[in-house]
Amino acid sequence: MLTYYIQTYGCQMNYSDTERMETYLSALGFKKNSNMKKADLIVFNTCSIRQRAEDRVLGQMVRMGDLKKNNKNLIVVVTGCMVRTPSSKYSEKRDNLFNTIKELDVAIKNDELPLLAKLIREVKPNLEIKEIPEETLESYFQIDPTHSSHKSNSQAFIAISNGCDKFCTYCIVPFSRGREKSRPMEQILREAENAVKNGAKEIILIGQTVNSYGLSTYDKAEKTFDYLKKEPFVYLLEELDKLSEIGLERVRFTSSHPKDMSDDLIDAMSRLKTQMPYLHLPVQAGENEVLKRMNRPYTVEQYKEIIRKLREKIPGISITTDIIMGFCGETDEEFETTCKFFEEMEFEHAFLSQYSNRKGTYASKKMKDNVPQKVKHARWHKLNNTLKKTSNKALERFVGKTLKVLVEGQEKDEWFGRSEHYKEVRFKSKKDLLGQIVKVKIDSHDDFRLYGKIAK
Repeated sequence: MLTYYIQTYGCQMNYSDTERMETYLSALGFKKNSNMKKADLIVFNTCSIRQRAEDRVLGQMVRMGDLKKNNKNLIVVVTGCMVRTPSSKYSEKRDNLFNTIKELDVAIKNDELPLLAKLIREVKPNLEIKEIPEETLESYFQIDPTHSSHKSNSQAFIAISNGCDKFCTYCIVPFSRGREKSRPMEQILREAENAVKNGAKEIILIGQTVNSYGLSTYDKAEKTFDYLKKEPFVYLLEELDKLSEIGLERVRFTSSHPKDMSDDLIDAMSRLKTQMPYLHLPVQAGENEVLKRMNRPYTVEQYKEIIRKLREKIPGISITTDIIMGFCGETDEEFETTCKFFEEMEFEHAFLSQYSNRKGTYASKKMKDNVPQKVKHARWHKLNNTLKKTSNKALERFVGKTLKVLVEGQEKDEWFGRSEHYKEVRFKSKKDLLGQIVKVKIDSHDDFRLYGKIAK
């Protein structure tokens, strides 16, 4: 039997794409192989958010050359954000990746996955792969995912849109994934219901800007959601909340955009049973001129007002964010303003990144990456020291309390999982608790984790 191996890089969207790819390859007659060296088809599901992510993939290609020497039938596929044109090495119009990767056989974007069989046949005409009826290939999102990213069936990532319309100047996503297009509501709800019936206690909705669901230029032109009397994303959360009747306990979503963080959405988060007291809301900078250069369509004052409303409607909510330091032209004064903002907001966690020039973005073409790396590094450490303080303060409030933890895995003799506030909790138990929601009494914490014991 033919086998496949998939190496996935990047965000949760890429892992969700991989789950659909697994279903598709299985339908073609391939079996999953945990050993890359023995696979007949190797797929690299790529991320291009940073140059370093692409470099990791390119570094693997030397290894592919060695594997091809031992397996003349090996097919190497690159998919995901690095690809622009679906093609094989024999296609008349080929993706630019073929100019730099001689080991490459097929390049294809994730949402064009149904074309993969055709491209494989171009490379290996005699390869015996199954025919799939065309009607099952009409839509990429109609391919049911395996939901294999987690070790148990208790969690399911569900993609609700693809692409992005925001065009932040530092970001390649609108160019790599294309313009934003929302998935039909009925598809999402059907996938969610199936996941819950198969044991999912938590559903995580994902999209490049997930709360922009149904609001894109494409969606409005198609009038896809005109039948609704409220925001499509709010309606979706309300419909998912009804699945609590068959066992769904938690619904999360990531990542949100401040532009579409409406009052109606905040209200829904406060009243729906399955909504958790947690939100990741990337701000990227705490200074208005920097936000303008990033093409982030809100001000610091508007962002603060969103946070005020969230904390008023959902007391105790945990809020996390993203910050980029050292963006093009960021002065010492602008960074200090971001520092003061960061301290004031008391984010409970943050993903801090030092800006790096990304080829193909507006910033790479029109702006100067003129903040020295040494300065970026120093700024990162300053914000990270502040983060440790705010994180410790946030974690301290849970000591002595009993939390509901969805167990996600085990390392050595410790189980780990997430609380309702999305805090990582670690504890010991000799029982197999994978996928269960258990009560853990918290007795300590470090900078970013909670520790406790199973509550009696």
